[in-house]
Order: sequence, then structure tokens, then C-alpha cells
Amino acid sequence: MEACIVLHNCLYSSSEILIQNLTTLLNKLNISITLTKKIALDNKFLPCVNPTAYYKSLIKVLKSAQIEEQKLLVCDSQSLFEIMRLFKILYENTEFREVMNKVCGESIDILGLENTFVFAPEVIFSALKPSTLKKGRWSGFKCAFILDRELQSYVKESQIIPQIESLTGLKILPFFKESYAYLLQTNPQLAYKMGGMDYYEMMDSGVDFILTPNIGNFELMDRHIKNLQDSMGRDTAEIPLLFIPQVILALFDDANAESLKFSAHKIIPKML
Repeated sequence: MEACIVLHNCLYSSSEILIQNLTTLLNKLNISITLTKKIALDNKFLPCVNPTAYYKSLIKVLKSAQIEEQKLLVCDSQSLFEIMRLFKILYENTEFREVMNKVCGESIDILGLENTFVFAPEVIFSALKPSTLKKGRWSGFKCAFILDRELQSYVKESQIIPQIESLTGLKILPFFKESYAYLLQTNPQLAYKMGGMDYYEMMDSGVDFILTPNIGNFELMDRHIKNLQDSMGRDTAEIPLLFIPQVILALFDDANAESLKFSAHKIIPKML
């Protein structure tokens, strides 16, 4: 893959761990980044913001990738869902499309913009050379893979889970759930309760860690883990959350806990 523009969902500060690991991985795969665009993305906040301003920013980023003839690398599932949702609305809602044409000052080339983005794991998988990786690193480990329920069909069609299992040797248990991190702003106690139910369901399934491309899940289930633990009346919360780039980076010979930013987690991963 040629140089790319990275879309960094900066909705939560904990997303910095994701972008740091992704940047490191892209460098190892000789995929250069020409630009990093930061946008706060989560449609759950739409009732509180101006939809036209919200989607204008996203269209502007997609447009910049189209002009530069580069791919927009989407590194988290919340952003991926937002982009898919944007195109669905543009196709189905003529009134919305006309409003966005006026806001953007030009007619939106929907078909053209649809070809400007790609989900980061797809690029990573195609660029990796399995023969150079320590495939046995994750042998014997079992993880929960928690992803947005709205992306369940996409995940199955793209075969992301089988690809991760094949590359890493992991045994993956999929969990398609709503992300409740947005409730941290308006009803934190409900966020803790709902997030706690999901976290302990995965923990009780006997996994070694939780894998997610959703920064909201990481924010809620790592940064606020003590609150989740208290809300559920549980004594322990010891299953860490990892992002996909961390799991892939661990397959390289020079990987260690420091390079993977494990110390930045509230629940410290102890696999390396």
C-alpha cells in the first residue's frame, strides 16, 4: 500500500495508545503516513451536536483523501461505523444530501468518496509477511473479541476474526455488543453497570484478554474499570484490553511490554 492518511478518532484520550501502536506497526510494514486527521466520532452524541457540522468534518477528511489520491486509514470501529452510516444516509435521504451539498459548497461525489477509505486491519493483514512473525507468541491464549453490534455483518463478510486467528494462533470468542462509553458524559452509573455486565460476561468465559478496535470500549472497560468492578460488586477485574495493533506487534522479535505501551493500561497486560 502507498502512503495513507490516518483517521484518528480522538473522542477519548485513551485512543492515543491505539494511534501510537498503529503508527509503529505501519512503520514496520513500510506504510508511510502523510497526514493524521483527528476527529471526535460517535453517533450517540448526535442529539447534542449539529449533524451538518458533524458530518461536514467527516466529508472534508474523505474529500482530502480523494484529492490526494490516497487511502484514508480508519483505525477504530467507531469511525468505520460512522463512515458507513454517513454513506447510508447520503444514499437514502435526498433532503439530507441536498443540505450537505450546500454546507460543503459542492455536489458530493458519493461513489468517489466510497473508494477513499479502508479499515486498518485489512491493510495490516495484506501487508504482513507471516514467515517473518513469531506465530507461536499467542499459542494457547484465548481472547474475547468485542465489537459494535452494528458491524457484525461486516466482520463476518470481511473474515477479520479468522484472519487474526490464522496470523496469531489465538482462539477468539466474538461478542457483538453496544458500546456504552457515551453514557459516561450523561449517566456514568448506567455506563458502569452496562459496561460491567459486558466486561464480566467476557471475563467469566475464561479468556486471557479482551481484544477490541473500539476506543469507547477501551475507555470504559480499562480507564473506568474500578467503577465497573464496584457497580457489579465483584472483587476482581484482571482481564486486560488490547487493541489489534498491539496483538500484531507482539508477533515481531523486538516486541516487549514497553514498546506496546502496556504500562499505559489501567489493567496491565502481563503476557510479555
